Amino acid sequence: MSGYILKPEAVDAVAQIDWAEGYLEPGEYVDADLGWQVTPASGPGDARIVEQFFDNVHSVARLSGGVPGRIYVVSAGARTNTGRALERALTLRIAA
Repeated sequence: MSGYILKPEAVDAVAQIDWAEGYLEPGEYVDADLGWQVTPASGPGDARIVEQFFDNVHSVARLSGGVPGRIYVVSAGARTNTGRALERALTLRIAA
């Protein structure tokens, strides 16, 4: 997935990080989800994470809401079997 998500206000979107694309070393895999975060998330109607899960190479979140025209940063974190902590951020824009 690219680092940019365009989401209509009334439709949920899926954000996915493929850690195998440049983040995992050979033989390494994701063994813990460190969670997703949306910023800013300060008021009613702001974008939010409504579901999240992971497997050994992906972190996935379903995003809901958002204020039309607003831009958010959506970040995910994961820990690998070797103890490394990974983090990646995506840009989320809510369509007007």
